[in-house]
Formats: sequence, C-alpha cells, structure tokens
Amino acid sequence: MKEKEEFEFHRKMKKFEGEYLVKTDWGKIVVTLETIPNYAGGKGRPDEILVLKIEFGILGTNVQLSVPILIELEKIGYAGAEEDLNKFCKRSISGEQKSYLEIPMIIVGGNDCIKLKSQQKQLSAQVNITQVPKRIVK
Repeated sequence: MKEKEEFEFHRKMKKFEGEYLVKTDWGKIVVTLETIPNYAGGKGRPDEILVLKIEFGILGTNVQLSVPILIELEKIGYAGAEEDLNKFCKRSISGEQKSYLEIPMIIVGGNDCIKLKSQQKQLSAQVNITQVPKRIVK
C-alpha cells in the first residue's frame, strides 16, 4: 500500500483507542486499545498493530495481559500478507521488533507476595487470520 493510504488507515483506527472499564461482581477489568502505526513507508511489517491490554486484580495481585492484533493492508490479500507476518515473527524473536505480547504468570506458594522480574521467553503461538474486504474500512 502507499504510505498515504496507510496513514489514512491509521487515522481511522484511532477511533478504537481508549480505556474501557468492565465491572464484575469480584472487581473491575480495564480493557485498553492502543493503535500503533507500523508502516514506515513500506518498511513496517505489519502496517498497523492494535494492542489489546487487559488488567484486573485476582489472587491478591494485579494481572496485566497484552496481545497484538496485526493488521496488514494488502491489495492482493493473504498471499501478499503472509511474508509480512513471517517477517514480524522473525523480527520479534530477534528483538528487532517489539512483539507487544505479554503473558501473565501467577505462582501460588510460599509465604510472601513477591513481584518477580519479567522474563523473555520464546514460544509458539497460533495466529488466527481473517481477511476482510477493503470497503469495510471506509
């Protein structure tokens, strides 16, 4: 896609950004959506990242989860986007690209509540891919 189209797409995606509060019987869940332009004049892969963040308290600790939703603008559809998905994965493993994936882990045990240092781990992930027509975005 042309950079102008990618910029316009990012502008449209900004309407989804924000913090949303979900109240439950046991507490609140905060859902945050953040749009990140990643197109960089054709060098970014994917073109846009919509980061879904979820925070809530459980078992005496605050849990934070972050998941990237990868969005690729591609005239020919999946055939052209597959290469960008593979590049994103390789760059995220090498550290060249932030993955935006954060998985919480709670350890139940011991006598104290301790906040431990975050660790980077490589793992396999399933990527659920859906193609939608460009007219949906207008």
